[in-house]
Amino acid sequence: MIATHTLPTIAENLRKHASRTAFCIEEQAFTYEEFSGRISGISRALRERQVSAQSPVGVVTSNRLETYASIFALWFNRLIFVPLSPANPAERNRSMMEQTGMKHVLAYRKEEVEALGGSGALEAVETKGLSSGEVVGPAAGSLEKDILYILFTSGSTGMPKGVPISRRNLDAFVHAFFRIGYGLNEEDRFLQIFDFTFDVSVQSYVLPLYLGAGVYTVPQEGIKFMAALKILKEHEITFAKLVPSTLQFFRPYFSRIHLPRLRYSLFSGEALPESITREWARCVPNAAIENHYGPTEGTIDCLYHRWEDGKSPSYNGIVAIGRPYEGISALVIGSDGNPADPGQKGELWISGGQVTPGYWKNEAKNQESFAIREGKRYYKTGDIVFQEQEGRYLFCGRKDNQLQIQGYRVELGEVEHHVKQFMDKNLVVDSYEENGVLALALFVEGLKEGEKEEIEARLRRKLPHYMIPGRIISVGAFPRTISGKTDRQKLRRLL
Repeated sequence: MIATHTLPTIAENLRKHASRTAFCIEEQAFTYEEFSGRISGISRALRERQVSAQSPVGVVTSNRLETYASIFALWFNRLIFVPLSPANPAERNRSMMEQTGMKHVLAYRKEEVEALGGSGALEAVETKGLSSGEVVGPAAGSLEKDILYILFTSGSTGMPKGVPISRRNLDAFVHAFFRIGYGLNEEDRFLQIFDFTFDVSVQSYVLPLYLGAGVYTVPQEGIKFMAALKILKEHEITFAKLVPSTLQFFRPYFSRIHLPRLRYSLFSGEALPESITREWARCVPNAAIENHYGPTEGTIDCLYHRWEDGKSPSYNGIVAIGRPYEGISALVIGSDGNPADPGQKGELWISGGQVTPGYWKNEAKNQESFAIREGKRYYKTGDIVFQEQEGRYLFCGRKDNQLQIQGYRVELGEVEHHVKQFMDKNLVVDSYEENGVLALALFVEGLKEGEKEEIEARLRRKLPHYMIPGRIISVGAFPRTISGKTDRQKLRRLL
């Protein structure tokens, strides 16, 4: 285990671990030396164009070494990485290009930029074949306040909002994560399953490079989750971070999944159901299973809980999100605007070095989402939690998922919990309005004949009338966002 005070830089590891595998992509291994060469070649192309420090630069992302090298070439040259995913609608990519005012886009082939909706005002820099033997490292003058990347999250107005993450933010996350005490070193093998527009991808490729370890990537095309299972098994992955939804895809194969080499099985991005966690634990007998929590604005994750069957607290069947990372302060703010007592629900606010400097050129949203309290700057997460007596935080749902129905306050998570007690399927509870009256809708994946009536009958024995879904909708397969989460917006279109 590497002590955080002696943590080497990634630039140092490019030299120190030159012959070790840095990335394994589509079954091809690339050494740290090859990775360094790609970074050097792309860095030279950026310097030739005299791109000003702290300029946002787009990267057309793909499952190639050049994508990862482009990210580090930007960081080493004090430039800002903005991922442009081919899986995004062209309109969303155009919005990101316009909001950041980028002038350059890195792509494996130039024509990929036009395919994403790029305009003629952008200079496309082709990274295919760019490599150099010169030693690469961060540019002089790098500052803690330098922005490393901007990720765009969904906005309530329909316009995606940019979340810039600084070098200070990412450094704080890296050091806090390693201080948790993982026994990791250069022999470990990390899974990277996430799209680059999802911030957990940053953890999946940055942390192993601090160790001199290997990153094993999953293609975004095809049957991604089956490819992930294959890589987990055949490459004997030791560290894997997944979104909980992934377990639903794995579930039909649980009886055949045995991953004794996996030592750390982490989850974040969604609520982690305790029931499926218990089943998954049998597939990974030697792994520590942890639930991590964090909004994009808090740099990947900022709370965590190591799950133990029969010992870990849960709420509505959801595993606790635990305690804050070192350097993170957390508050639960009640509906009266004051800190809530243990056991009382409220909105989670977070403060610390991991919290973003603020939304990209969006002062109105900054005023709404950040607050100063007792000299600390907090981000209001919009998540409803409570703190139990031992200090661990439990997730209850989103602030916008607490509804007033017929004058009663209803938590959607509570309804989901009761359905999951007797139905082992993917499901989501949402709301809809009919004739000016708010009601609940339940989406269930792959309902069989007669199951709608069974759900209604069972819920009527458990819940008051105003918590019974007015519509129960069978869905063939739940739509997913490019980060692997359930796409609730697409589900709502079925109403």
